[in-house]
Amino acid sequence: MKNRNFSYKKAEELRRFVTAQGAILPRAKTGLTAKLQKKLAREVKRARHLALLPFTQTV
Repeated sequence: MKNRNFSYKKAEELRRFVTAQGAILPRAKTGLTAKLQKKLAREVKRARHLALLPFTQTV
């Protein structure tokens, strides 16, 4: 997998790694390394805090 640069500013890119209920996908599903998964989680949490991503989805 190519080296990814995750950023909280790219909310559309981060949505691919979040389930319909709002949970971050696990490493087994994303195929990321532990280091990249930690970066992904940090950026998703930042985007949620800034209201770029919702904490939960409406059902």
